[in-house]
Amino acid sequence: MDAVIAINAAYVEAKGRTFFAHQLLIENPLTSDALVNNTLEQLRQTARAGTSRGDEQQIEQTLRTFAALVGVYAAIDYASPQALKTHAHLAAGYLTAEVEHLIPQNIPDVLMEGTRLIGTCANVLLHAEGPSGITTLVQKLGTIGCSGIMKEDYRAVTLTSMEQLASLDFDLLRTRAPDIGFVTTQIRESVRLIATLFLGVPDTPLASAHSAYLGPYYSVTSQQAFLAKLVQLANALADRQPNDEDARQAVHNIEEWADGLYKPQKEILLEAISQRSHFAFDMIHWVQKVTEVLVVVSNSPACEEHSRDELQHHALWLISVLSWIPDDLDTVKFVEGFQLTETLFEAAMDAQRHTSAELAERIVDLLLSWMFKAGRHASGWARLERSVYALASLALLAENDGAIPKLKAEIGKRVCAGELPDQDVADRAAREIRGRARTLYPEGHWRSAIEGLLSQVDHAKLRPLPEELADLISPSTVGQATSRSLF
Repeated sequence: MDAVIAINAAYVEAKGRTFFAHQLLIENPLTSDALVNNTLEQLRQTARAGTSRGDEQQIEQTLRTFAALVGVYAAIDYASPQALKTHAHLAAGYLTAEVEHLIPQNIPDVLMEGTRLIGTCANVLLHAEGPSGITTLVQKLGTIGCSGIMKEDYRAVTLTSMEQLASLDFDLLRTRAPDIGFVTTQIRESVRLIATLFLGVPDTPLASAHSAYLGPYYSVTSQQAFLAKLVQLANALADRQPNDEDARQAVHNIEEWADGLYKPQKEILLEAISQRSHFAFDMIHWVQKVTEVLVVVSNSPACEEHSRDELQHHALWLISVLSWIPDDLDTVKFVEGFQLTETLFEAAMDAQRHTSAELAERIVDLLLSWMFKAGRHASGWARLERSVYALASLALLAENDGAIPKLKAEIGKRVCAGELPDQDVADRAAREIRGRARTLYPEGHWRSAIEGLLSQVDHAKLRPLPEELADLISPSTVGQATSRSLF
């Protein structure tokens, strides 16, 4: 196999710029090359012979040869910078066909290796031809990744596909090639396809299988996952100078990548909630963290004004995905187990911290809406009370002097509209809020971000506001307060 690769490399070098590339709408018989065609066909037959005999080493060696030839043919100079890498695509097509042929053969280790090689070839074509060169391979990765849904033995193949898609998505953010929008949409669609179908597989209660196998793209804790790399990129952009061309290109790429990002995330999140999968935790926190990254990038020195507005617009659409969560009691209990109120609060804090006042105000509106959707149910989670303290603290920190009157007016309007139908829940929450306002804690280490902020703000300014909000929620209990706190 090494000899085959060496012969083809020598042939490419000897033939130089005399290769012909495929051209759209024009059939050129000189595009076909006998040595290339014969090499790929012989390799195909070798792979099929190995499959019929169950010889895994022979199959893997043949697949690696296909991948190596993709690299060899990608170096062909067609004497035109716009030329398609025709022969590299031909070799990649042979590779993907053989990998797909392995799906019913029950050899998951070989299928995993083939999936990795497809990702490697996509990376080669991305650097040789640009984003348009990897569209077909991205679609194939999505199709192959779904094989883990049919057979439990193939779950590792799903994991490998997600790893390759996450790696390609991140590589696109760093490419100097323009117009990555279409390809990122294709990657997003492949990820959505795998995720939504895989969520139909029964989850495991302790170590979530959904989180494990979809983790390369959606994990918020792994340092090898897509999100961790995205955070590193955002931090690097924050240190670059305004005239840094590479930084400007990266900002533009992230802007294109974020356009429409909310659509598949909304579908995946709602499916995870519907299936009561613990993967909903990953999705909720992934949405919040990526929103923060977009805000950070929008404030980087190399970000131009137009891109800044677009990035913050995309950030708002992404965090608004959380507003689509149903408000029935079972769903509220489920998502609050993953700290949805805290997540919205942290998103608003991040926006304020990064001087995105308008975005912070819109996220506060989302938190206020969730307060009434979730707080109407009595379930012992103190959602209404926690939301009031979160909103009061954010209003005090807002630079806008009208934040507090607006908050009071909005809560009063919603209460009058009957958005807290259970008066007992409202009365109990109001008493707890007043009791808590009179016993604010000193600074300390808190597991809750809301509690942490409560301990830091000026208590003299904070104390009257929650009581006023409690009076709006429950006018009939004015002056009544409990002597204990649910926090």
